[in-house]
Amino acid sequence: MNRKLLILLGTVGCLISFFVLISNLNDSEKTLAASIEDTKKEHQKIEALLTKVSQEFNEHGYGEASLSFSSEERLLRVQVKDEKFEDNHGKGMKSLIHDVSKEIRFEDVEVIFDILDIQVEVSEEEKKQTEQLNETIKITSEVLNEKNYQFSSVSINPTTSFIEIRIEGTKEYYNAVKEEISNLVADAISSKTNMNFDVKVNRRSENELRDEKWHPIFTTIREETDKKFEEYKGFAYSFHPEPLQIIIKTDLNKSKWWWNSDKKVKEIENYVQEIIKLKREELLIEEIPYEIIVRGKESKKLN
Repeated sequence: MNRKLLILLGTVGCLISFFVLISNLNDSEKTLAASIEDTKKEHQKIEALLTKVSQEFNEHGYGEASLSFSSEERLLRVQVKDEKFEDNHGKGMKSLIHDVSKEIRFEDVEVIFDILDIQVEVSEEEKKQTEQLNETIKITSEVLNEKNYQFSSVSINPTTSFIEIRIEGTKEYYNAVKEEISNLVADAISSKTNMNFDVKVNRRSENELRDEKWHPIFTTIREETDKKFEEYKGFAYSFHPEPLQIIIKTDLNKSKWWWNSDKKVKEIENYVQEIIKLKREELLIEEIPYEIIVRGKESKKLN
């Protein structure tokens, strides 16, 4: 099927899901859902900008430059190796960025250049170690993929000849395959490189899996609360001790008159609750106990 048609069908599907979701919401939840959708579209445009600009840079011989984007400042940073590179190519690079931002309808982007000017001398020994490290990672990944093992990460310590592989799945699955994976990887590396590694297989903990599931919710809380309240200054969370603590940092003062401070604090608290409700339903994440804590100046608890 045509790639553009697939993208179009995917976009239509997302829009249908969005409208089905908001049809069952009250007015405040609909407003919040629309704001979340706008933020999502903004992220998609940023990703499209960075991807397209990187492609254009590679095609025009600017591949040595790296990119980063600040949403708050609407600022695109272009890191180049030295002033000479910027003098020779800066104008052309800015022109490409302007054309791409216009094409994807993401304009009014400020562009600045950062000069690295860092000359790092790499010894032959360091180059050899890097090559061996890359080869070891490649062999490990090939073995795991060939056997269809689901893994989340591979980390290697060449100094101690130690490899840690973190796999996905249940405890039963982990217990069934950990020895097999360890032996397969160690044997493959030994036979292809003549290097001997101690291979340890671990499984991501329940806490890590829970953190991963809730991460999109935390991101949305941070983004949407920042958009809604000028008093917002930061966000934090902690699963320990239970229940989950969701902390909203503000510049509010604790008023002597409870109705003055409580009104804004309650508004923030309710808004965060709505975000959690919407995102949990969207992501099909099970409900767990949590506490929303609003802090003011000097980190004083306001609720």
